[in-house]
Amino acid sequence: MPVFSEYELREVGFKFKNAEAYSSVECVGSCEEELESRIITKLCRGIVKKKVVKGTGNGTLKYSMHIPYEIFNKAYGMELDTLIEGVKAYGSNSVHERFSIVEHVFDEDGNEKYKAYPECVIESGLVRKIENGAEEVAEIELEVSVMPDNYGNGMYEALASELSDETVKSKWLTAFTPDLVQVADA
Repeated sequence: MPVFSEYELREVGFKFKNAEAYSSVECVGSCEEELESRIITKLCRGIVKKKVVKGTGNGTLKYSMHIPYEIFNKAYGMELDTLIEGVKAYGSNSVHERFSIVEHVFDEDGNEKYKAYPECVIESGLVRKIENGAEEVAEIELEVSVMPDNYGNGMYEALASELSDETVKSKWLTAFTPDLVQVADA
């Protein structure tokens, strides 16, 4: 049984609705993932007799990264039709756009893992920091809400070594959809 300790996140891809492919971000500082569960309890005369824990498909991702301006603007709903070309705005007319995320993760030995979150939206407001004279350029902090897709899943992952389907491997970071990884005739 392989041990895979997530060590390095080399690439994150964002794909907005109606986009043809994922836009890659390779300058990632960190990612924190928390997926939710719910506990179902069976009591008998006031004593817990059984607990069942199930995933919900919901969760949160917290990224620290240098994100391309176009992705940032689109995710925060800053591209408003009422503004002249080149101007972006954030306010009561900004609706955070939904998107999908894919990740290319490595362990300390260089083994690969693919991850995907098909239904996401940034849940935090716009937060940026400028520090004059700093010796390091500040990364953008993004808090992303993960929601379940039509199959009830919020996250998919696969070790590259366990993926026998080369089509899935080649499409994961560029054209992932939940249908790509479903068993045919399921």
